[in-house]
Amino acid sequence: MTQLKDKISIVSTCPARLFNDKHQGLWKGIQKYYPDVNFYFYHENTFEKKQTGNYIDFDNLDIPTNYHVYDLFELYDDLENFLQTSKFNICDTLEGKDGTNEYWIRNSIYWFRKTPAILHASKICNTPLLLFLDADSYITPVGKGEAADGDEKNIDQDYIDWAFKHDVLSRHRKPIHTETGHIVFNLEKRGKELVENFYDYYRSGQAFNEPRWDDCHIFDVLTEKLKVSNGPLSIATGAPQNFESIIDHHKGEWKNVRTKRKGI
Repeated sequence: MTQLKDKISIVSTCPARLFNDKHQGLWKGIQKYYPDVNFYFYHENTFEKKQTGNYIDFDNLDIPTNYHVYDLFELYDDLENFLQTSKFNICDTLEGKDGTNEYWIRNSIYWFRKTPAILHASKICNTPLLLFLDADSYITPVGKGEAADGDEKNIDQDYIDWAFKHDVLSRHRKPIHTETGHIVFNLEKRGKELVENFYDYYRSGQAFNEPRWDDCHIFDVLTEKLKVSNGPLSIATGAPQNFESIIDHHKGEWKNVRTKRKGI
């Protein structure tokens, strides 16, 4: 097999309030299990220092040579203004009761952040595949016994080959929305087009015309509109192996952490 680092890069985004939570397992996990794979990590220090004074102290962190760290609000200097002037500015006023569209709209302002991160990483990575993983994920390679359900999988040749057959891979959950905490974009096919549209759908305001604004819903809208080849990640939905098991996306109380701070 060609070296993994030549085929796939990993991207994630995480503010300080979540980075310091016990459920954030990606930072150490990639260093431990995939030390040669390029990891593009996006934080919000510029924004959070102004908002709360909280930030990720990178000066006191071991940053491996394969890690590439960026501040979203420095890369996109109009991002804060967009959050304040777009329809996102109503999110913090909503109750966001579970089971309602308001819940998805209320939290969309946090989940949106992955779209500029993925876009930037897609432009600078030097691999044909770009893997987005939510930061509240634990890397679960075979034989390490760290998955909560005992199901484990490596990013291996089978995983790479399956990704090359599609424009994008995701965790299908029909009849409900796709789980977007694990997505593989094939930048040599139409994955690049999907990445660009994912971000632009928000920035153009089109996302705010949808009944839900969360990234899961918008991802599904775009894969349907663009008619991209969206491959599954689990045997239950048509994959040859349980590729979704490269991680354990065990949220625990994580989902409550994001509401401790305002989105803007």
